[in-house]
Amino acid sequence: MNPSDITFQTMSEEDAVRVFMKDGYNEYQKRRMRYGSKLPSNSIWATSPATMFVAFYENTPVGVVGFSKFKGALLGAGIHIRREFRGRGIGDILVDKLLKEKGSRTLFVNMTSPKASAIYRSKGFKDMNKDELPQEIQEELQGIEYTDQVQKFIIHKCDWFDVLRGK
Repeated sequence: MNPSDITFQTMSEEDAVRVFMKDGYNEYQKRRMRYGSKLPSNSIWATSPATMFVAFYENTPVGVVGFSKFKGALLGAGIHIRREFRGRGIGDILVDKLLKEKGSRTLFVNMTSPKASAIYRSKGFKDMNKDELPQEIQEELQGIEYTDQVQKFIIHKCDWFDVLRGK
């Protein structure tokens, strides 16, 4: 699928969920519901207000990606691609939109999906250890036992050279 085939609407997480449900698709859920044992449902990762970018193809919501603001940085609010549209390049389009919208701010993302992780890494995100996160975020994660090795924290920083080049 080409980026020119996709239009975006910016909305809250609640509105994004409603848009998909109104279209008869209920697999996309709010972060509190999705995180389960991966992150606490009352953590800043799950509760801070998010800005979501919903991708539409011919008036059908096909994907969503977003972030929330936290003390000068951004926290990833997830990425989801409608099941019947997976494998068509929408993940790349969504992450490109996220990078465009985040500007020069640092974006921290918590990844559990190997496929999504690969897309983010191909766009310049780097793996990081939990102890490299800002102290406030580390405090939110204390006591969490990760049951699988897929869970990773990744980061996208923007340096001045990237800003000048328009990335």
